[in-house]
Amino acid sequence: MILLFVADWARNGQLAARSGEDHAATEYLESTLVAVADAALAAQNAVVAASALGLGACFLGSLRNETDFMAEEFALPPGAVIVFGVALGWPDPAERAGVKPRLPQRVVRHRERYTDAAPEDIEAYDRALAEYYRAYGRSHSWISAAIGRVRDIAGLHGREGMRAAFARRGLPSR
Repeated sequence: MILLFVADWARNGQLAARSGEDHAATEYLESTLVAVADAALAAQNAVVAASALGLGACFLGSLRNETDFMAEEFALPPGAVIVFGVALGWPDPAERAGVKPRLPQRVVRHRERYTDAAPEDIEAYDRALAEYYRAYGRSHSWISAAIGRVRDIAGLHGREGMRAAFARRGLPSR
């Protein structure tokens, strides 16, 4: 099963229009951020509930690769954009699933002020993640992947047009 999570101002815009009111505030970045955050919170709660039922979950950001197609395929009204999906299913008991390492708390949690991560913490995490991936027959460097995401436009993997796609869907994010 795949659940779709939508940044959605369509309903509120329709309510305003039926009342003869404008809905110009939905055109601003703050509104887009609220809609995306709401979708993310709903998805995370769905994943927690699914996990409690013994289901596995995988977030699908790839649905943003074809924003217009996805909107047409699922008949979304203007003002609504699929921001990601979540695939749910029963894990195969024969598949040995490990727990993927995470960055240490001292890297991601800050008290009072943001602090830069210690290089040795990042390097240790990179080694731990590489070891985890090796167990699954993959070779992967978290540091290289992180740099690749920010180095240039290629790191966006074709999603550099998201603002235009959102604008076409009625969420221009001015």
